[in-house]
Amino acid sequence: MRAFLGALALALGLGVALSSLRAAFTPLPLGEAPCRPAPLPERAELYASGAVEIPLCRKAWLVLRLQGTPARGHGPLAMVVEGRRVLWQGEVLGIKEVRVRTTGRGVLALVFPNDLYQPPEDRNLFLLGLKVEPP
Repeated sequence: MRAFLGALALALGLGVALSSLRAAFTPLPLGEAPCRPAPLPERAELYASGAVEIPLCRKAWLVLRLQGTPARGHGPLAMVVEGRRVLWQGEVLGIKEVRVRTTGRGVLALVFPNDLYQPPEDRNLFLLGLKVEPP
């Protein structure tokens, strides 16, 4: 009987501990960061996975001139995001011009998530320039 009660207490304790862990590691939604106006980047070089913030805090058409270098047969994946919305995503091989419409709500960024470096190949993303046009 004692062994049964011990096993029952262990099972209950394990169940409580597992449910507590699930609650402890469940990500909570983050609020969107406000856009803060600042000078726009003229160029950017992403040699590793990362992002470049584009502090354009108004409605506009944004034209990005991108260049990508491939590795293992694939060019860099680029994404233009505004807050939680993906405005554009695609592979950049050679030079590519991307045109997106911004709303001015949320932080705007150029994201490069798939860096790869296996000498002599090196996947990189370059922002060669950007233009802002009226909406």
